[in-house]
Amino acid sequence: MAVAGAASLTNASQEQFAQQQQDATKSPTSTSAATTVHAGSGGPVGPLTIFSPSRVEIKVGEKVVWTNPSLVSEPHTVTFMKDNSTFADFGSPFIVSKNTTFTPVSPGSNGEPFVVPNDNDTNIVVTLNKRSFFPVIINSEDKTSYLAPNAEYTMDGTEKYVNSGWIWPKDQAPQGVPPINQFAVTFTQAGTYNYVCLVHPWMKGQVVVAAE
Repeated sequence: MAVAGAASLTNASQEQFAQQQQDATKSPTSTSAATTVHAGSGGPVGPLTIFSPSRVEIKVGEKVVWTNPSLVSEPHTVTFMKDNSTFADFGSPFIVSKNTTFTPVSPGSNGEPFVVPNDNDTNIVVTLNKRSFFPVIINSEDKTSYLAPNAEYTMDGTEKYVNSGWIWPKDQAPQGVPPINQFAVTFTQAGTYNYVCLVHPWMKGQVVVAAE
């Protein structure tokens, strides 16, 4: 009886999981208010590293909302760049004085900073790059500003860098990182806007904005 009950529960769980996968890969919706694009989808057997749809057509003044419907904790970003010089890797090197001391938050933790000797009594230290993980804008004058998680941004097309931060499936963001599960952009100028995922650079998308 116990074995049969366990098998039945397993089958039911498998059916539920299959339904979740089917729901996660359904075509995104489009309304007069906004067009929704999926950043990734799928489950542990076959997570999908694609934007769906990869190309959307809207009019000036309309909004696109990106969500992450994946069934596993797989992050993605929506990142617009004028050129590849603003690509933000996960880690970024910084120069610090050689006498800089790094103290772990948890003394018993098994961690150590990545330090490389450098010239002029300095070291190079590699840290996580905030401009990859957080929603951030670099405007045409190189001014950097950070947005709140799940931000809605109005884009005029002059920006050098617009990043959503790491978008996680709802309620699956790891502790200590911004709990981002969507990003929205309203486009105010006609044109073609290409974007990528910083986590999976082969993921590419395009928003074509037509004049009214």
